Amino acid sequence: MPISQSRRRAVVGSPVNTLRWNPIPQKGCILHMIGLENKTLTSQRLEYRLLVQADKESLAGLLRSPSVTKPAGFLPADSEEGFDQFFSELTRCHTAVAILHHDQLIGYFHVNQYNLSQEAYAHKSCVGVGFVIGKDYQKQGFGTEMLRRMTQYLLSVFDVCVADCFKENVPSRKTIERCGYAYLEDYTMFFDALGQEKTCSSYVRQR
Repeated sequence: MPISQSRRRAVVGSPVNTLRWNPIPQKGCILHMIGLENKTLTSQRLEYRLLVQADKESLAGLLRSPSVTKPAGFLPADSEEGFDQFFSELTRCHTAVAILHHDQLIGYFHVNQYNLSQEAYAHKSCVGVGFVIGKDYQKQGFGTEMLRRMTQYLLSVFDVCVADCFKENVPSRKTIERCGYAYLEDYTMFFDALGQEKTCSSYVRQR
């Protein structure tokens, strides 16, 4: 699944350098909101609304397995307090979305400011997107359905959506490409939580 980890842009093979994307909002909430307050979006099988406090226990259950979180660049919280902090930071800028199937939380989608260095994007509003689908709900087409719908919505608000995944993560790459994203570039960064440097691929979709 697309990466859900704090990101720093790095030239392939070099040490990590400039900040590129951080999906958990930082102080000041540069990207304040995505316009989903008091709204629900729908697709063929799914519903989407902002994550709320009542979702926390269900989300904690979905994120208990390293097999679910590691493809997104992080490990499960190692304590209740750690998950409380994760959830608080994830939701405080109103950019984290609950993915619901028959009123059951099956994953989450998040949006954050994304800085692209290419001149073609210099004057455009760009956001990065990422998501995690629970283990029991994978390989059922939910990721593709969700990413299509949420991208459609976000491109009514912003100019460009960017989705990243680990280069070796073929299922995520195929999901991203099925949703109309075009390959942009590869880069590397060190993921502290995983203790590894990983090569990542970026894909973009514009209005």
